[in-house]
Amino acid sequence: MLSHETINNVLQTYFHFTQLRPGQESAIISAIKGQDTMVIMPTGGGKSLCFQLPALILPGITMVISPLIALMKDQVDHLNALGIPATFINSSLTADEAKERLGEALNKKYRLIYIAPERFHNQSFFKTVQQLPISLVAVDEAHCISQWGHDFRPSYLQLKKFITALGRPPIMALTATATPEVREDIIKQLDLHQPQEIITGFARPNLSFEVISTADSQKKEIVLETIQKQPEASGIVYVSTRQRADELVRYLQDYHIAAVEYHAGLNTAERQKLQNTFMSGRAKVIVATNAFGLGINKPDLRFVIHYDMPGTIEAYYQEAGRAGRDGQPSLCLLLYSPRDRYLQEFFIAGDNPSLDLILDIYEFLTTYPNDHILITYSTIKNALGLDTPDLAIGTALKILEREGYLAKTYEKTSQAMIQLAPKNIKLIDGQKALGPKAKKSLEIWGKLYDRYNGKLRTGLYINLDTLANSLGYKKDSLARVLKKLNDQGIIIYEPPFKGTEITLLKRCPREAVNLDRKALETKLAFAQHKLDQMENYVYHRGCRQQYILDYFGEHLAGNCGQCDWCKGNFNIHSFNSRPNKLSQRTSYHKNLYNIQLSTKLTQLTTLELYQNGLNIQEIARERELQSETIVEHFCYLLEQGLITDMSQLIDENIITMVQDLLAQKPQLTTDSLKTLKEQLPSYVDWADLKLTLAYLQHNKSHEPKTS
Repeated sequence: MLSHETINNVLQTYFHFTQLRPGQESAIISAIKGQDTMVIMPTGGGKSLCFQLPALILPGITMVISPLIALMKDQVDHLNALGIPATFINSSLTADEAKERLGEALNKKYRLIYIAPERFHNQSFFKTVQQLPISLVAVDEAHCISQWGHDFRPSYLQLKKFITALGRPPIMALTATATPEVREDIIKQLDLHQPQEIITGFARPNLSFEVISTADSQKKEIVLETIQKQPEASGIVYVSTRQRADELVRYLQDYHIAAVEYHAGLNTAERQKLQNTFMSGRAKVIVATNAFGLGINKPDLRFVIHYDMPGTIEAYYQEAGRAGRDGQPSLCLLLYSPRDRYLQEFFIAGDNPSLDLILDIYEFLTTYPNDHILITYSTIKNALGLDTPDLAIGTALKILEREGYLAKTYEKTSQAMIQLAPKNIKLIDGQKALGPKAKKSLEIWGKLYDRYNGKLRTGLYINLDTLANSLGYKKDSLARVLKKLNDQGIIIYEPPFKGTEITLLKRCPREAVNLDRKALETKLAFAQHKLDQMENYVYHRGCRQQYILDYFGEHLAGNCGQCDWCKGNFNIHSFNSRPNKLSQRTSYHKNLYNIQLSTKLTQLTTLELYQNGLNIQEIARERELQSETIVEHFCYLLEQGLITDMSQLIDENIITMVQDLLAQKPQLTTDSLKTLKEQLPSYVDWADLKLTLAYLQHNKSHEPKTS
């Protein structure tokens, strides 16, 4: 019979902890008893221990389904350092390395094995895995299985089938961010049997949540000022695109900030090097896209800054929650500009292609005579005459895959071919072609020639990542050398295919494709609603942590006392001064927690300028924004009742005209601006109409004054 003493002995012997955190013991006991378990814990709450400790007590192997390579390697390295035998299998390994690790697992070398969900599509891999004695399947980042979650991954939808084929061992689903709706969907999609639900709460009392609304051009300065106020602190700055990561890192480095960038475009070796640089403290700041962070165990992050507004509260709270995992006071700062909304709407459009686009793509694929197709997104776009982002093409293919019309190959098997052009080419021939000054290129060519001489004469077929790792150089550097040698006639180089490998599973006429239009439309509307809730967080006039907890269905007894609203800094501070590169002797705050980074909503800045006598056009010029954006600000201010003097903003005659029109023609609604505009004189422009409707929205029960 399981005893608390057994759990405590394992906890102290292997993990060197003296006690468990709230919820961990219940999850551990549930797993050891063979029950299905749902674990909802905030970032830093200790989810991993909930399956790592049972793995040392259960008789077989604990299989961990994990979505990111960085997460796997970080946790496996940590477990091995503790003397716990664990490994991972993902696309960073060669086929031989993966086969070797599977063989070792069959010989019971490991207690935990981390697997990427895409691996189950490999039939050879899956047949071998079915032979393993699996005692527990832990599905980490379980919200990825729900299309209502913030990081839906179609590959997770197959987990139910795969786990059943493994003999249906007990399942533990874990996530840090799941609304009640997402929790229900996780249970349904994984077919959890009367799961033990363990929810420890989402509150993080040591975190100070703050928002600064500012022009996009000022964001760099705000980030720099925040970092300079405690130069010894470590933190993450999340950006929305690789380009912004590159620009911000260069800017920070100009001011002698030890910063590095991290994004999905890096290869495995580059990612690992940058991650180690940050984790070891050699870099104090990492500027990253959302590719960085899952499972990263760096407890002393004093700040997480969001350079751009994320698309959902779930994504924001998961990323922001990486600050202060050691329980010490830490800052979670969100920078907002109107551009952020437009960027997220672009992402939503890409993630929700129309039914017609999906059918167009399917119809085009069926024109290929063979079911096995190698194709690029640009080929699809050019053939269909589309001006559509690649994201939408990729999502359309995922939907067709989910519905069983095609299958994508997830294994990175695409290989390059390298062969000596004349078979009698010598080392010196390549050296002459590269030139004496290209030292790194000469080193790469020398190692390639020495190690693969024989195969180069007959033709070397190899994955470029594998070859780059074996030679000890970056893949991009290797590719440049190969291209130059090819151009010089030293080698024949055929780069790996960079497109998508697809297998058609069904062929049918367009009208016979069974896709749920309403479900697609519902998903789009849901994503837009989530974005609205995220933007409402920016505008929220109240405790920020309470807003987040309400979103997740939890209620705080009182205000957090730490956010910008609770500290009374909601409308005090603006960033207008530019930092001076030479002013490195600034008196910094000793504790980042005391930084008075205060919120100033962009709408409130507009209000101040209006109160100083500026009109819409003058405010737009002053703030370097479009007039349409300033009009939207005024609409918000009017709806909130923050403008009392209307004389310089709206003609009272226009207010009366619109109000009379709505009274005379009740069939007209304020939702149809175009129809309303057509009923009004031509001198009433769109700005007049929008401002009037915002005013009437706030003053429904009041008759406007007439002259």
